[in-house]
Amino acid sequence: MTNEERVLFPLRDYILEVKAFRPDVFDTNPPYGELFKTDKSSSMMMLLHAGSWNNKVGRLVWNTIKYDRGYDVNIEECDVRYEAYKSFPADGRKQQVWAWNFFDDSVLLSCDGELQYSQNFNEGDYNLRKPGLPEDCRALGDAPIDRIIFRHMAGFYIRGIPGEKETSPPPEDSTTSITASITPALIVIDKEVPTCNCWTAECNYCNNVECTVQQDLITSNRGLQVTTQLKWKKLNTIVLYDQDGKSIGHFRWSLSAIYLTGCIGCRAPRALKRARAEGKTTWVFSLKDSVVQIKINGEVLYELKLVGECKEVYGRVRRYAFHGMTCEDTFLFVPSEMDTGLFWETKPNMIAD
Repeated sequence: MTNEERVLFPLRDYILEVKAFRPDVFDTNPPYGELFKTDKSSSMMMLLHAGSWNNKVGRLVWNTIKYDRGYDVNIEECDVRYEAYKSFPADGRKQQVWAWNFFDDSVLLSCDGELQYSQNFNEGDYNLRKPGLPEDCRALGDAPIDRIIFRHMAGFYIRGIPGEKETSPPPEDSTTSITASITPALIVIDKEVPTCNCWTAECNYCNNVECTVQQDLITSNRGLQVTTQLKWKKLNTIVLYDQDGKSIGHFRWSLSAIYLTGCIGCRAPRALKRARAEGKTTWVFSLKDSVVQIKINGEVLYELKLVGECKEVYGRVRRYAFHGMTCEDTFLFVPSEMDTGLFWETKPNMIAD
């Protein structure tokens, strides 16, 4: 992971594991107070969101070490102040595996299988200087969290693991049962991945199948979600291939025009021209049931049903690659629908990071 990472993660469906590393040099009793700025290199942070990156519902902070004053872990919506761990995480070992397990009425935090912190969403703190408590704590427990911003966790690893999500957690003294149902299989989650240009010698100028993404766009309900900067003249180009990696054609579009090799060549509709926003825009390209679609913010701004030879040719699309884009742009990798070639394993911010 990098120092800040945005990941789509259904926190109600999976236990969130974080593989972290304690710093080699640390102070368990740093100075605190208005005259001091305490730099905790041990801190990790998660910002929890529900339905949108603009809807933050929770802020969680915890540390890879145990502090003398007990300033170890905090859920902003539930705790007036930081809470103390039950013991020094991982018995002081550098490598640690943390697990956040959310239930309907509570949340547990364990490290290497040992329970370190728990919070009942019905028992949030109350303090006049922190308005919103304890109601915010219950609201966090009810929130449909589906995306997380990870901060201060560069070099760490995350994964989602299916577990027995009961309506209530096991007793506090039964810490071994917290991890007993965890399976070793890695559950990869949706993640933004760079749309690196295939027009390079490494990719044999868009002719190397290892530089493609495999996805059946004809049956996919989600399509291909891309985040780029929309311009009037610069075209967003997707190279389309059959299952064997043979190029079928190109889909190209900008705010002024839309092209599909041999089948579409037209001006962009007015609604699409108005979709331009400051910075980058997230758009979805779909070929579901041989209907070409461009959607922005869930709204269909362009649509055309392919017929005849166009339907037959593009009905064979099973792979695609990105042409003329950079690694600064991204697409949403959906592991339940997509596979990537070996080329993608060398790119930054891939799933294995």
